[in-house]
Amino acid sequence: MRILYIILMMCLCQFSKAQTRLDYFLTEATESRMQGQWSRAFDLYSHCLEIDSCSPEALFQLGRMYFYLRQDSVGLDYMYRSVELDSSNVYYIEPLAAILLRQGCEDEALPLLERISELQGGRSDVLSHLSSIYARMGRLEDAINALDRLEVLEGKMSQLSNEKFNLYMQMGDSVSAFAEIQSLCDEYPADLYHRVNMGSYYLQLGNSEKALEIYDQVRREDPKNIPLQMAMLDYYIMVGKDSLYESTRDSILYSQETETDKRVVLIQQMIQRMSTDSADVERINERFEKVIHLDSTNVDLLTMYAAFIEYSQRPKETIRDLMLRVLAQEPDNEMATQWLLQYYVERTDYASIEEICRRGVNYHPKELLYSYFLGMILCENEKYDEALAIFERGLRMRSEDTRRAVISDAFAAKGDVHYKLGRYNEAYLDYDSALVYNKENVLCMNNYAYYLSLRNENLDKAEEMSYRTIKAEPDNRVYLDTYAWILFMKGKYQEAQPYMEKVVPRDSTEQFLMNDEHTTSVILEHAGDIAWMCGDQLYAVYLWELAVKRGDDNATPMLYKKAKKKKYYKGKVNGYLPFLVF
Repeated sequence: MRILYIILMMCLCQFSKAQTRLDYFLTEATESRMQGQWSRAFDLYSHCLEIDSCSPEALFQLGRMYFYLRQDSVGLDYMYRSVELDSSNVYYIEPLAAILLRQGCEDEALPLLERISELQGGRSDVLSHLSSIYARMGRLEDAINALDRLEVLEGKMSQLSNEKFNLYMQMGDSVSAFAEIQSLCDEYPADLYHRVNMGSYYLQLGNSEKALEIYDQVRREDPKNIPLQMAMLDYYIMVGKDSLYESTRDSILYSQETETDKRVVLIQQMIQRMSTDSADVERINERFEKVIHLDSTNVDLLTMYAAFIEYSQRPKETIRDLMLRVLAQEPDNEMATQWLLQYYVERTDYASIEEICRRGVNYHPKELLYSYFLGMILCENEKYDEALAIFERGLRMRSEDTRRAVISDAFAAKGDVHYKLGRYNEAYLDYDSALVYNKENVLCMNNYAYYLSLRNENLDKAEEMSYRTIKAEPDNRVYLDTYAWILFMKGKYQEAQPYMEKVVPRDSTEQFLMNDEHTTSVILEHAGDIAWMCGDQLYAVYLWELAVKRGDDNATPMLYKKAKKKKYYKGKVNGYLPFLVF
């Protein structure tokens, strides 16, 4: 027994020492965090987990820091673990629920909100969230119960009663729905909105006569009442009065008193009722133009009009103008930013691509596509250091749901920049990373293979990759040139010749070879070198002279020597980046 006691005391002593160390480092970490020393705080919280891997506080704080570093999945994992270890601590539960709600993960947030409600029953904000989530999930009774509890806390409010009314109607409980709307009419007799809802209640039950009776009462008191006019639209549809429906709808649309959300609803209804007849499409377009003129800054209307224009195959310049107006109102609007990027890419408008991508990188740093296109534009302008920084930042900050093909293209483009800067090993690592994310990235394989051949490195790997590119795109002359050149570098001159003749056909006129955008001086030099090694010296000299005459930026000093001396000389051939492809 004495031995057991000693062992127990030793264990307690060790535990006490560990707890003391943990408390000390938690305090130090918290002080560092409060002082803005994030790096030190991160290291200290990490050390806390080395002392006790089940420290809820350390896990929670590290989770928040990972979110700050935009490593959302890691951050969520840490925060979930802190909640599991201390399930009664609202300080841990509430931030996790808030993050999940921001991400649109209502299913995951729901049990956390329910737990908060258990621990802190008098939380109006939590009950409001719960009622909304329950309603969207179709759990209507739970939504009503949450509203009932909210009503106990806040008192009877028209908004809550209206929500309960709508939920009861969805459930088919007309008795409870009537009780809610009747109580509102009794409590707020001067509020015509509730009487309009009473009319709509009867209309939904199919009693159009009773509904019209109530609507007429409201009209006598306020003929221009917008909620009444909106309700009358449903009445006209029910009784088949199409002309009155259209005239009333247009009157509401063009009224200065109509709220934007109601205009949006009416436009949506128009589109839903629209036929494929061109005249009908034109009528809706006409109304869009008038409404936009009245409400020119509303993002929802602008966006809806843009979608309609695209659907009706009207000039995309109008959509561009609308999206620019959206960005003027909401500079961080991602849909408008993405649409404009696509528009400018289709037109190879480099200046506009750069402008919209800089905006995208600023407001949406986790969207790799903006960094990719911006980096490509910078490469075109030979701003390689800046391009490299953009690629690296984009890849580091990319979201977890970024398409693998985009990640692959970004790594490949980064590899091209590293090669341009003479950092060959870094370039090869980038290319390998690109092919991990997309093993069929043919542009990457072409560049990788060509650059290996220029440095006479790993030619077997280069040949294998290049062959895959021409199998994928057998008519791509850039890829055919790369493959022919690799065969040349391996001494396979006769094998290289037929591939090169697909790039530079022997029957091509001088005019064609001089004006063809793909027949660069490098390619002409390649063709000449292969022709020489295959014994066709006259044709080789002709191609070298054409390459000199072509005189683009990729022409090499060795080329001029070969053309002048009319003889093949072995030497370094310049690399080239394939033309920018969007």
